[in-house]
Amino acid sequence: MPLSKKWFTTLAASVMLFSSFPISTLAEGDISQTVVDEKTELATGKLFTQTDTPVFETPESTEAVATLSATTEVETFGTEGLFTRILLDGVYRFVKTDQLADTPIYPRIDSRYTNKVTVLYTAADSSTATAQTFDQNKQLDTYGQVGLFTRIKQDTGYLFVLTADLSTIPVYSMTGERFVQEKTSVYPTADAVGTPLTTLKQNDSIKTFGTSGTFTRIEWNGTYAFVLTAHLGTKPVVSYEATGKKYSQQLANVYPTAAATGKLLGTLAQNQLVDIYGVSGAYTRVRLNGVYGFVLTAQLGDLEFFAQTARLYVQSPTPIRQAPNASSPVLKEHQTNTLLTVYGTSGAYSRILFRGQYAYVLTNTLAPLKVYAKTNRLYVQTPTAIRSAPNVSSPVLKQHQTNTLLTVYGTSGAYSRILFRGQYAYVLTNTLAPTKVFVKTGLRYANKNTSIFKDTTAKNVLRSIKRAESIDIYGTSGVYTRVKVGSVYGYVKTTDLVTRKPDLYDVTGTRYVLEDKLVVHPKASLTGKIGTLKKNTLLSIYGTSGYYTRVKIGTTFGFVDSSKLGLNKPVARPKVGTVFYVHFDQTPLFSADVAYSRPAGYLSKGTKLIGLKAIDDDFWKVRLPNGTTGYVINPYIGTTKPDMRYAQQAINRQKIYTVKTTTSYFATPVSPKSAGLIEQGKRVYPRYRVGNFYVIQSGWSPVYLPVSAVTVKTDARIAQKNTSRGEKLIQAAAKHLGTPYTWGSQTAANGGFDCSGLIHYATNEAGKYGGRTNVSGYWYGAFFTNRRTTISSGKRSDIVFFENTYTDGPSHIGIMLDNEYFIHAGGSQLQINSIYEPRWREHFLGFKSM
Repeated sequence: MPLSKKWFTTLAASVMLFSSFPISTLAEGDISQTVVDEKTELATGKLFTQTDTPVFETPESTEAVATLSATTEVETFGTEGLFTRILLDGVYRFVKTDQLADTPIYPRIDSRYTNKVTVLYTAADSSTATAQTFDQNKQLDTYGQVGLFTRIKQDTGYLFVLTADLSTIPVYSMTGERFVQEKTSVYPTADAVGTPLTTLKQNDSIKTFGTSGTFTRIEWNGTYAFVLTAHLGTKPVVSYEATGKKYSQQLANVYPTAAATGKLLGTLAQNQLVDIYGVSGAYTRVRLNGVYGFVLTAQLGDLEFFAQTARLYVQSPTPIRQAPNASSPVLKEHQTNTLLTVYGTSGAYSRILFRGQYAYVLTNTLAPLKVYAKTNRLYVQTPTAIRSAPNVSSPVLKQHQTNTLLTVYGTSGAYSRILFRGQYAYVLTNTLAPTKVFVKTGLRYANKNTSIFKDTTAKNVLRSIKRAESIDIYGTSGVYTRVKVGSVYGYVKTTDLVTRKPDLYDVTGTRYVLEDKLVVHPKASLTGKIGTLKKNTLLSIYGTSGYYTRVKIGTTFGFVDSSKLGLNKPVARPKVGTVFYVHFDQTPLFSADVAYSRPAGYLSKGTKLIGLKAIDDDFWKVRLPNGTTGYVINPYIGTTKPDMRYAQQAINRQKIYTVKTTTSYFATPVSPKSAGLIEQGKRVYPRYRVGNFYVIQSGWSPVYLPVSAVTVKTDARIAQKNTSRGEKLIQAAAKHLGTPYTWGSQTAANGGFDCSGLIHYATNEAGKYGGRTNVSGYWYGAFFTNRRTTISSGKRSDIVFFENTYTDGPSHIGIMLDNEYFIHAGGSQLQINSIYEPRWREHFLGFKSM
């Protein structure tokens, strides 16, 4: 069926209104669905979609058949409920009424700034200009462009401005050129909150467009950005390399040059930390507000400035911490009495300097005074000055009176430390003592070497006091007398003090001088001489010192050789005609007064003899009962008859026989009266035992000593060490200990030995054979070797030589048992002595070896 005229008219109108929408091709079979009948509604107006708007087939439809974009102009044909009818592609369709408006609503596109004074237009046409304008840099929201114009919104309507009059950024006039003074950040806004856009290097040149607060506006990538004004300057930076950082130690002026002249650039606050850029003379270069200036170097320091507040002593070992809290690292430990300079406090800690840095110690471990242990409680002995320091030139603070009790904290030199008015002060130590002052009551002398005790318990000795030493006394306490030791009282047994000064030494006994012209020495040595003593002089003795005995000549004490004193007065030599008796079996009888050859015969014990002539100390010429004459050795005969009841018994002569206590010896075993005394501790050399007596020699005479008075022990010096020739030499001599000295004899068959005869005998017994010679021959001859003259160089089995004993030159000889003792035929018998005994030390010559 052909289309009506009315349909085409309506369709043509729709095409004009909705030219933006495509017209669907209509199939001939679909005409009934799209043809608008004669009853089509009349148009009621025109509206605009506010947003992208869905189009429904009917008001009841739930699915859109199309969508209209925002600001689409539509012709309306009335409403139906919440929907408005529109004509779309020749067909009525429906949109929600609340999505339509009388005017279009355009979306905001962006924001622009007017770049000059800008005219407003009512439409996108230059002919619609209004009288209204916008100032430069007016910020406007834009809602799309139409040709050469940009749509803007004013109140509820839209107007237009020329697009060329808008810019994306405000327009600022360039205010100058600046140079970056140090590396600095570029921020999007005039604050340092946002993320920096970039970083500028020192001396970058930039154009500036005014300031905003502390920032300067610059252009960056087509927009404005901001940098700190303080980081910009009018000139490029003359660059100095930073050399460190310093703290201003006080309010410090910053000068433009390295001198205190010119207009100040500014000041540094105390403890302000600044970068430094080298020095110039007495000044250090710094930067202030982007400009180099100069500060006095003396006003800068490596550390913050803290004023010194105290000088304190460590009271106990305390840790040095890096920070003022208990959890910070410990750098070291300060010991007690370390003096610290304190620079204020921080909480419970005091600030100190340690290895060039501030560190911290607990304040409660510090105090103004050193720590001194309490050492004593003493009394002032005499009014004494209290001084501020331990020296006589220091100020006197006050004077303490006698018997003031003071607590002492150690000493310093001659002074004792005390506390006085909260500070340490000093008093002379010698004015203090543990006890109060007592009144002096007299003077006494020590009657022996004794002790001064700290108190009357006599447990602690203050010091010793020598015999005859005088001392002031201060009354008594029980059995003790109070004395003074320096400034301290002590106590001495009252019985140890006397009113009259005694000799320096106690008398320990009496002795007889055994030799004439006995030298008295000032010391216990061979040096010096203070006098001589005559033989038979009876002396008081005052103890011994080594091999010497102390004696007194007038008021002077001296020393004599102990071996030249005896308990017994020397007996006068028997007179011619004295009756003698033989005391030993097999007593040798010689034809001359020398024992070079074998005896002429032997005498029996008990034989009576008449003395005809004394030959020196050792021989007597005698007449025998048959009228014949001969010579006998003194140690074999005596003036008393021997006890014939007892036979002589051999003994071990190599033992040590020592007298237990001073005891008597007798002329015979049955003598009722003592013939003399032997001193306690003296070594004797028995020849035989007769009953309960040992036969020994007293001088050149045989006497009898009770066996019970003697102790016997082994002599380690004589004991054989090995089978060497030297040991055999010693053993050969030792078995004849106690044998009488016999002039000229070299065999025991002659009744004894002389010194060189003993050597001849012992060396031959040891297997070193040679002819007999005298001491000089042994010393100068080749029989012995390795001659030495140092007294300390002797050793066991050496031959020791002495000179000038009874004649000039080498005159005596013996055998060494060690480096001191020797065995020899000397004096009246074969015995052991020390080379250091005075009688041998003064005649020492030297040593030789086998």
